[in-house]
Amino acid sequence: GSGKDVAARILEKELGYAVVVMSDMVERESAKRGLGPTRENFRKVGKELREEFGPAAIAILSMREIETFERLDKRVGYVINGIRNIEEIDAIKREFGDEAASITIHAHKRTRYRRLRERTRKGFDLERRMSYEEFLKQDRSELELFEMGNALIWADWFVLNEGTVENLKKEILSIVLVERGA
Repeated sequence: GSGKDVAARILEKELGYAVVVMSDMVERESAKRGLGPTRENFRKVGKELREEFGPAAIAILSMREIETFERLDKRVGYVINGIRNIEEIDAIKREFGDEAASITIHAHKRTRYRRLRERTRKGFDLERRMSYEEFLKQDRSELELFEMGNALIWADWFVLNEGTVENLKKEILSIVLVERGA
């Protein structure tokens, strides 16, 4: 609900970037394991993958996805959407060097709660009947489970997304253009 999917779509539309969604890797692995598309199953499988293959497991799967894109066509750039820990940032930086920039997109808890209740991404979004207090408990659990707070702080850039999509667009594009040296 912070706006990272919207930011990824902006970069895709405006700059031609290919988007790799890390949760898609987890969703596919969940399906391979015969597990239904629920938030709890995705958390469980994400945790298991990280335990089996190391904390950067999902980032590594995402970078393999990029290799597939590169065989099909050359893109200006890529967005890896959904980083959960510092090790994932480090793995991406090792692979792409100075060309990789990490951006934290943040929104107030109440804003994220409202946005998640309005969306309908199966297995990821809140049930419409979930209370704000239940959301906070679930949100905190995810922060602790994946140590996400560390990755949020470790990012190169920080965007507070409380405004319009147009405001987010301007901020994201300006960051990427600075990173590209344009």
